[in-house]
Amino acid sequence: MSLSTFIRVLIRNWWLVVLATALTVGSTAVFVLVQKPVYQASTTVELKPSVSLEDPNQILNTINALTRRNVINTIARKATSMSMHEEVAQQLGVPVEAVLAAQVRTITPPETNLIEVRAQSADPVFAAAVANTVARNMVGQDYEKVISVEVIDPATPPTSPIAPQPMRLLTLGFVFGLILGVAFAFLEQVLQGLRTGADTSGVMIGAAQQPALSTVEAAIPSPAPSTEE
Repeated sequence: MSLSTFIRVLIRNWWLVVLATALTVGSTAVFVLVQKPVYQASTTVELKPSVSLEDPNQILNTINALTRRNVINTIARKATSMSMHEEVAQQLGVPVEAVLAAQVRTITPPETNLIEVRAQSADPVFAAAVANTVARNMVGQDYEKVISVEVIDPATPPTSPIAPQPMRLLTLGFVFGLILGVAFAFLEQVLQGLRTGADTSGVMIGAAQQPALSTVEAAIPSPAPSTEE
């Protein structure tokens, strides 16, 4: 298909493109408006040898242990356990379902001894409270008295939500609606071509039948006139 044909089809069916784009963007806007904003707060803790260690060999062994990701991953996994959720719920005085809804998760950046604790909620203050409470509980745990946890970046109530993202969703809705409208425009062009072809075929068949009927009528002999005696 040439570029001129493409443009001609779009101009002929421009209303389909506009209608599909408007409907898609409008429905996306309604979806954004009815969604509750979700806020995410994060706290960062650092794992390091315990200050109670005095033997240099123990300190060195602890540092070597922290270089193995399985140790850090184990501590991070405990931060998202059910027992941790229950402790946080008790300390905050809320049902455990509320803490579970906060979707507490941990991130362990590579090549570091850091663990980032994240919590989500429609209430930014509650999200920060959950993340900080989990971090404080991690500090209070005894990791065989050789590893200590220190909060280096406590969570603060976020000011902007992470979801929904209106501009991103509206842009995606506009692009999707535009693509859908172009597809509808070409579909209408194809259907119109099929209808035109069917009408043309009907006219041609009718025109072809007329000479055939005339030939048949000419081939039938006329009845001879009757004679009276």
